[in-house]
Amino acid sequence: MAYTVHIREMARRKIAVMAKDMSRWETKERIDDEEADFIRKGIRGFAHTTTAEPFNMGGVDGSGDYPSFSYADSFVYVASASGTMYRTDATHGLVEVKALEEPALEFIWLPENTDEAMIRWLAALEALAGCPPLEVIQQSDYRELKNRMTHQGHTAVKLLADLILPRASDTANVGIQLRSTAELGAALRLITGKTVCRYILMDTTFSLPMVTRRELSLFFEHLKRLCCVEARARDIGFFALSKSHGLPTMELIEGFASDALGLIAGKVAEHWFIRLPVPGVDAWKFSLAEGRSLPPVGAVSYLFRLHRNIPVLRLDMDREFWESRLQNDPVAEAKVFADLDYCGHDQRAYGYPYPIKACHDRARLSAGERAALKKQIMDAAVAAGMKRHLFRDVSAATGHL
Repeated sequence: MAYTVHIREMARRKIAVMAKDMSRWETKERIDDEEADFIRKGIRGFAHTTTAEPFNMGGVDGSGDYPSFSYADSFVYVASASGTMYRTDATHGLVEVKALEEPALEFIWLPENTDEAMIRWLAALEALAGCPPLEVIQQSDYRELKNRMTHQGHTAVKLLADLILPRASDTANVGIQLRSTAELGAALRLITGKTVCRYILMDTTFSLPMVTRRELSLFFEHLKRLCCVEARARDIGFFALSKSHGLPTMELIEGFASDALGLIAGKVAEHWFIRLPVPGVDAWKFSLAEGRSLPPVGAVSYLFRLHRNIPVLRLDMDREFWESRLQNDPVAEAKVFADLDYCGHDQRAYGYPYPIKACHDRARLSAGERAALKKQIMDAAVAAGMKRHLFRDVSAATGHL
């Protein structure tokens, strides 16, 4: 954009109007005195945790190239994901444990032709999940949740037929589906692996976007709930950890946390958590979650803070896991956050469980790695008889890298 004086003045006026609108929303009264009292009573502190008995914690993250490039009316995608595992150690804090042989790396070619694309979609989902899509749908408890939310029965075969599979050129939605499936596939391999693990963490939420729709669903919703089923069977805490809680006026909650922990006014509270009200269990409602599916269907959600240098985080866990392990055991519930605190003492990610950060660093494809993969794919395709000049890296060709 040619940023002229006229453009700057127009932008200044529009920004001022937007800022006023944002301010009105931010300062809107949302919590009354009764709810504030519930929140203060619900906030629990735990000690700064510098020692821990031996246990393993896994982390999962993904990367890729969505798309890597196009060829005529088709697109090539690269999906990758990795899982790491660390053991607590009295001397070194955390020591890496061999868990997965190698990061998952899949190359997916999707043509615009719908019938041809369907074949390749199902093959890609199976490769990334490590299990045929129909088996994932059959073994997951997502169908039960969807039946309950829609008051309608669903067969696994019908759910498979009704999966939302974007067209090859819908690159944003294709990327979301492939990356989410790759990450959850890595999580499933960690959960079902031979190495015993207490926790497995992912940087996401337990949101199920289509669970209230009568017909449609996303494959990664089924896979997410299959991870919950398999984790429950092995007594593993499979948790979604989100750096963005997406809630307004969080300073109110932080102020309540300071009050609950007996801190002086203005001092940032750390080492605390609060479970958000669970439908059918708790008598109060959390006004800040109005209009949001929080906690998500089939899940329980917490807000927590480990250290003052990291903002308030959100943790989602499977509701059945919570009911069987934590609902009636406040000591075990606090222990979860103490364990997260212990694993958040690495200086490379202080205040945030390091296994996720380590996995992010391992899974991320650098610009150089993406370029090398593009060249390998293109050279192999040309050797197989395809035309080099028909390959297009649209971002590079238009200067949008």
